[in-house]
Amino acid sequence: MTSHPGNNDPIREEVLNVLLAELLRGHGVAAKAERRSREGTPDIRVELPGGDLALVECKWPGNEGALDEQLSERLTAFPDALGVYGLVYPEELRTAADPRAELAAASNLSWRLHGSRGAALSGVQPHTDSAEAFADELRMLPLQMEGADRVKAAADAVGYAVEQSAKQISRHARISRRVANIIAETDKERERAAALRIGCLVLFNALAFQDRLAAADEEAPTVSEVLSRGVSGLSDTWRDICTNIDYIPVFRIAMDILDELAHGPDDLASLVVNRLARAVKDTRNLEGHDLSGRLFHTLLSNAKFTGAYYTSVPAATMLARLVFNGWPAGVDWRDYEYPGSLNIADLACGTGTLLMAVAAEAERLHKSAGGQNAALLHKVMVEQALYGYDVQLSAIHFAATSLAMLNPDIQFDRMNLYVMPLGVEGKKTSLGSLDFLGTEEAAVQFALSPDAFGVGEMDAQRVSGRGARGAREGQTAKLPDLDLAIMNPPFTRSVGGNLLFGSIPSVDRGKLQKELSRRLKQLEGRERVASATAGLGGAFVAAASPRLRPGEGRLALVLPLSVCTGPSWSTTRALIERDYALDMVVTSHDPRRWNFSDSTQLSEALLIATRRAEGDTSERRTTFVNLWRNPDGVLDAQRTAQAIANTAPANLEDTGAALLAVNRQHVGEAVSIRESQLRGKKWVGVQFARADLTRIALRLLDDGEFRLPGEASSTAIPLCRLDEVGTVGPDRRDIRDGFARTDAVTAYAMLEDNQTEERKTLSAAPNKYLAPLTEARPTRRLKPLNQLWPKAGRLLIAERSWLNTARVIALSTTTPVLSNVWWPIQTGDRSRDKALASWFNSSVGLLALLATRNTTRGGWIGLKKGDLEEMPALDPRQLSPEQLRGLSDLFDALQGAEFERLPNMAQCPARIALDEGVARILGLPPLDTLRALLASEPVVANRRL
Repeated sequence: MTSHPGNNDPIREEVLNVLLAELLRGHGVAAKAERRSREGTPDIRVELPGGDLALVECKWPGNEGALDEQLSERLTAFPDALGVYGLVYPEELRTAADPRAELAAASNLSWRLHGSRGAALSGVQPHTDSAEAFADELRMLPLQMEGADRVKAAADAVGYAVEQSAKQISRHARISRRVANIIAETDKERERAAALRIGCLVLFNALAFQDRLAAADEEAPTVSEVLSRGVSGLSDTWRDICTNIDYIPVFRIAMDILDELAHGPDDLASLVVNRLARAVKDTRNLEGHDLSGRLFHTLLSNAKFTGAYYTSVPAATMLARLVFNGWPAGVDWRDYEYPGSLNIADLACGTGTLLMAVAAEAERLHKSAGGQNAALLHKVMVEQALYGYDVQLSAIHFAATSLAMLNPDIQFDRMNLYVMPLGVEGKKTSLGSLDFLGTEEAAVQFALSPDAFGVGEMDAQRVSGRGARGAREGQTAKLPDLDLAIMNPPFTRSVGGNLLFGSIPSVDRGKLQKELSRRLKQLEGRERVASATAGLGGAFVAAASPRLRPGEGRLALVLPLSVCTGPSWSTTRALIERDYALDMVVTSHDPRRWNFSDSTQLSEALLIATRRAEGDTSERRTTFVNLWRNPDGVLDAQRTAQAIANTAPANLEDTGAALLAVNRQHVGEAVSIRESQLRGKKWVGVQFARADLTRIALRLLDDGEFRLPGEASSTAIPLCRLDEVGTVGPDRRDIRDGFARTDAVTAYAMLEDNQTEERKTLSAAPNKYLAPLTEARPTRRLKPLNQLWPKAGRLLIAERSWLNTARVIALSTTTPVLSNVWWPIQTGDRSRDKALASWFNSSVGLLALLATRNTTRGGWIGLKKGDLEEMPALDPRQLSPEQLRGLSDLFDALQGAEFERLPNMAQCPARIALDEGVARILGLPPLDTLRALLASEPVVANRRL
């Protein structure tokens, strides 16, 4: 028992050291404290997974000098220690009445990583948080110190081996065709080089897992033992493992590929396998999910290996922690069997990153609650709780391997991982996981080679640890009632070159698109559930939504940011607003990484929503988390998620900012908005990095009032939809269908292009002309002249812009024009044209535009026709004649002035003059503060806050 001092006696450090070690053990960290201070003995020793050691020296405030000296001694005495920490207890614990309870509740422990492997570290900032957070850091120390470098080095080596092995196979036309056909059948991969890379990655995966299995099961030989007898025995070994041990999903495709290589030249199989086996050595020292799992993710997230994009590990970690923050209610996480009662599904699981993150978070919660059965927890999670569906067999193959590799000692009775059929066969059209649209039951297909397994091409098998269960034609799987649907659905749209089901041959693609439209229409009652124009993401939400338990089931989604603002996503927003409480939306305002998925630069959002109980119409609030720093790694993601969980968001209707702090650095803000302010509109909470700009924008758009932060009064501004005062002209496609561009003067003037160095002023002259076509272009319909030219206008608004390089968003011409990159607006009144051009380029007009924009990628924004028609604009009909004339005269006075780029707008003389004129004419306060805020917004400045 630990003795405690009397009420008047200060607590000794040794007492708190023992209590801290007990707390760390309660959070799943193997910590041991010395009960008496002895020379050369660390205060706390921590044994890390994999055998590494971390040391912690603890002191009271005021003893930092002695602490630094002691830490330097520990670095010298323990040169192999992975981490040497210095920790300072808060002063109030010195006289704590109940030191155990107060230490457990303290959130102001301060610690710093002093050094590693005998070397001191510089520039490491102290971190202040709880004992639980310190336990998290200790668990993540291998990844923090060496994991990223080790994973990258291993991924580079393995990636090179995979590339070279694929090239080796490609030299043999017959064998490369057969290997590629295996992947083409399972993954719908038609490009041979890509298929060969995937095939070699499958082989590497099987070799790596065999070595892990050999370390845990004496019946399994190592790769070196098998290859010492030649490659010929490798396939037999894998068959023996499948028959006598387990893990058919890990080895089955690899055996197919190896058999094909064996039919090639004598040295082909050995050249390929030996090269990949050497690369396996780079994974042998990578232990646990955070290292070995990241190796596979690093390889798989590279589109050149798989042609697909996956959720980044930090984003998956952050999403999983936020989902389980306080949910489900009343859970005792010490009970390892409880998570097995949950049903958690990913309908587009890919390589299982999100499922892995869920399993890792469940283990963290279990250990933090004092649970001692992490291995059994993992078994029940994999066998009972986690469901994964994908159309790529190789992805399911890697997901199965990654889940199994978390603990090779465990033999799983099953894994609920399914390959879903995608394509057209005869009269049957299969949509992959979207076959669950409108039904709880759908055919599944573990797409195997009929020759190798003696099954029909459409036979269905479930991927499981003990084998391929049930495999008769017509086998189906049920999507269970779900507690959580967590997904990063594929992003393909039905417009432009980004085709729905783009991996399918064009002859079948149209049939799949029609089938998807038919099923979506079948689901529609009085409300639409998804739009195919937005892509497949909305359809995946519609497929999962009915299976979530009313009152408690949760959606956790990674989607393009346009889900919050895009017109084509309005049906998905309506579904969420109708059936769910939108709990949280997380977006990145970090110009270094707008995205949460690897291998893409598209702006994305993380959404968490809870399904409403029947009849629940209560008003809720949505927390919008706008990150200024997108987490770089898993530990950073955990800290960011914890900061979000610990920070009460600022209410939009109030004042103030809820800053998120990690390591004493502000990494974002959290703001709470009532659902009634969002319903039926764009979710404007994602548009700005700071709550103050969101407040100004919403007050302007919702109430027609303008008020700056700190001001007591508002000024009314008359606004209306732009299409109420002007007609938006044709888009670039319509113009191409009706005209040819020419330098020769015609009756039809055009403004071409939007080069930053050319578009510096509020006015412009035509720089091209149009000649009406006499016949349609190939595969297109001719657009009649009388449907196009009458919509020419003299007010122009940019169709697309890079905000960090743009100078003007709107301009006016002296003669009506059409354009390929500017939307012509016909108002029928020259004064209105000039007044609106002045308005849109003012700070208030820019605020309205940014608040209603549809973001594609950070500062790269586009305005669709629907966006533009709905955009709030100054209503010239409600201005006095003097105000209208004043804005028109302001345009005339500034039309030749050169505007600087938007990031420099705060000091731009032309913009300052424009703002001063608009403020004077409309009776607004000075716009300097607003202009400075807008200029520093990350989407405008392309710089971090």
